[in-house]
Amino acid sequence: MTDEQGWWRDDDRLLTELGAAVQEGRQVPESFVRAGKAAYAWRTVDAELAELRLDSRLAEPEPVGLRGEPSGPGSGPRALSFTASGLAIEVEIHPDAIRGQLVPAQPGVVRIRDAEGATGEVPVDEFGWFVVGTVPVVPFRLQARTEAGMAVITDWIMP
Repeated sequence: MTDEQGWWRDDDRLLTELGAAVQEGRQVPESFVRAGKAAYAWRTVDAELAELRLDSRLAEPEPVGLRGEPSGPGSGPRALSFTASGLAIEVEIHPDAIRGQLVPAQPGVVRIRDAEGATGEVPVDEFGWFVVGTVPVVPFRLQARTEAGMAVITDWIMP
């Protein structure tokens, strides 16, 4: 009997061969990892990109009156407005949370995404309101998906 034919009859050698095969199976080739990440990036291809219509950080300051609250960039929460065909996402970024609304009001979910992918998901109530409890410290975007199936994703929001 040759070594090729009888290796499986030696228990120790069989276990060594099986261990090597299992270990080899756990190692994913880098080309597979890249292909998987590229395919995953296409998961939002059906989402329409919403256009930024308003960013209070970039808005011109209003004239300051004699009384009242300070106005203009840097005073109060940052307001952002994104629009797509059939759906708008209105957002206020506060130090402790992101508060927003889908217009027209409808239920669904909003996902928070950074460069690594989804970092969280929050429900949208029947009035279109949602609250994200933690403000990301890295660039992020919001992806809204309504119960009716409409999907919209914002451009990157810089904190």
